[in-house]
Amino acid sequence: MNPDFSISAMATAMSLRLKRHAAIAGNIANADTPGYRPKQVAFEDSLQDIVKTRSIERLPSVRVKNLTVDDGLARPDGNSVNMDRQMANLAENSLMYNATAEFLARKFRMTKSVIV
Repeated sequence: MNPDFSISAMATAMSLRLKRHAAIAGNIANADTPGYRPKQVAFEDSLQDIVKTRSIERLPSVRVKNLTVDDGLARPDGNSVNMDRQMANLAENSLMYNATAEFLARKFRMTKSVIV
């Protein structure tokens, strides 16, 4: 894999995970808002397709789907946020963000060690 491509792909993934984090945080903040339905940010399939081609030019064109979903049965007030599911989504997204950041940091350290 081209080093420039892998760095760009990881940076793109981190940026997309930040968008997902914002959506999850919004879901948690609106857990008591009547009629609120949770939002979800989906990008993995599009990013994976681009990574398979190893085309750095296509990275900015990752398709991001902003979806409105139900976490389960809506309460009588119409809100369908499931806090347990949202907290699990937040933990998973944070873990994946941190793992990507660590891979990116290691990539930079390896590049620096080659240069020095």
